[in-house]
Amino acid sequence: MADSRKLLRAGGRGVAVLTAAALTVVAFGAAAVVPWPEHRAEPVARSIEPAESRTLRVCPGPMLELGADAESVSALGSAGLTIATQPEDAGAERVPLAPPRGTEEDVAVALVTQPGSVGAGMLAGAQSQQLTTETAAGFLAASCAEPVAEAWLAGGSTELGRSTLLLLANPGEVTATVDVRVHSETGAVDAPAGLGLVVQPGAQRVVSIAGLAPGAASPVVHVTSTGGTVAATLEQTAIDVLTPTGADLIGTTAPPAKRQTITGVVVPQSGGIAVDEDHAEGDAHPSLRLLAPGDDPVEAAVSVVPESGGEGAVFDVVLQPGQVSDIPLGELAAGEYTVRLDADGEFVAAARTATVKSGEELPSDFAWFPASLPLLAETLISVPRGPGAKLHFANLGDADVEATVTTDGGEQLVSVPAGGAASVPMTGNGGRAFVTADAGLFASVSFAGDRQLAGFAVQPPGPLDSPIVVYPR
Repeated sequence: MADSRKLLRAGGRGVAVLTAAALTVVAFGAAAVVPWPEHRAEPVARSIEPAESRTLRVCPGPMLELGADAESVSALGSAGLTIATQPEDAGAERVPLAPPRGTEEDVAVALVTQPGSVGAGMLAGAQSQQLTTETAAGFLAASCAEPVAEAWLAGGSTELGRSTLLLLANPGEVTATVDVRVHSETGAVDAPAGLGLVVQPGAQRVVSIAGLAPGAASPVVHVTSTGGTVAATLEQTAIDVLTPTGADLIGTTAPPAKRQTITGVVVPQSGGIAVDEDHAEGDAHPSLRLLAPGDDPVEAAVSVVPESGGEGAVFDVVLQPGQVSDIPLGELAAGEYTVRLDADGEFVAAARTATVKSGEELPSDFAWFPASLPLLAETLISVPRGPGAKLHFANLGDADVEATVTTDGGEQLVSVPAGGAASVPMTGNGGRAFVTADAGLFASVSFAGDRQLAGFAVQPPGPLDSPIVVYPR
């Protein structure tokens, strides 16, 4: 009897387990038919406005000449400066930066607005200079740059008869420690002397690129800074025996990306060299300077589109990793162009053209045109004095864009066609342009006259003054 009770209890427990299992299966089956109650909680987000601070722009100052000891410099003349703010009555203070050794007069200038007086990007400055000496001649124009922690500069040369200097300005209150790395046509240059350079607060420092990369035909300079931020500019002069053949100030180009856009590339005279030319030396023909800084080759498609409309040239190039390539833009008619480049890897880009006086073989001036980043919905542009000044726009989108351009002469509506470009003539006396349009346009300013050529990209402001979104945990 005891054994029978044990068997019954065991059998009862087995039935209970089977019943519970059956109920569980039924419950899960019902759950598959009856929808579960849903509750989705949106993450809590807060938009944080950075504390208002001073807005800074740095103007590089006049062309400099290296001294006999390769460390001191002297200024070649002076540059004219044009300043713009939005609102116009905000005002900007000019703060001279301590000059490099050997220069007694102030050269670089920081433009400063008081906290809260202007919005992001609403302080702009630009400078121009006509340079005429026995060793250097040309027309120079440059925008006043925002100090940053990293910059790429494509341009210059340190071959015989060509001089290239790097101007580093630190407008802040903290010492900047700067690393300058150079790539050339042979690859990355081993130059320990360019690492750990100290730029004191409120001062400008000059670095000879020839001291880091002697005999480089095609340098690209990468600047990184820790501590304080710096504004970086290249300057180049060229001379053929005893004849100056041009000068230019070269601003930063857009950082490495798979797509680059260069607007307002001025070709003063028809001509050029075929794209597949193996030995395209010299400064007298339109060309591109390209660098893929990564570890793999990059294939890029290049489109050279006339600003006036019509079909342009299209060709492909292959960039070897770490090696700078100077690529001729082909034979082009006189005019303005937009250069669009798309690749399967990241690269940096700039274009160079020159003006040659009729009947002469040597160029009388040249200009570098860096790639730029797309503009915001509102952009303030300062245009310095200069011949044939133009404001250029490029639209890579699929729809036409209407831009409102307000200058000292009034307001005008500019239609920039999809996939096309447009330009607005500016007064040669210098002034301001306030542009409102859908975000995404690219812009530049160019100058062209008798033996004069210059240009600079219009870059959007950095992210430091922009609101940030925070998701609290």
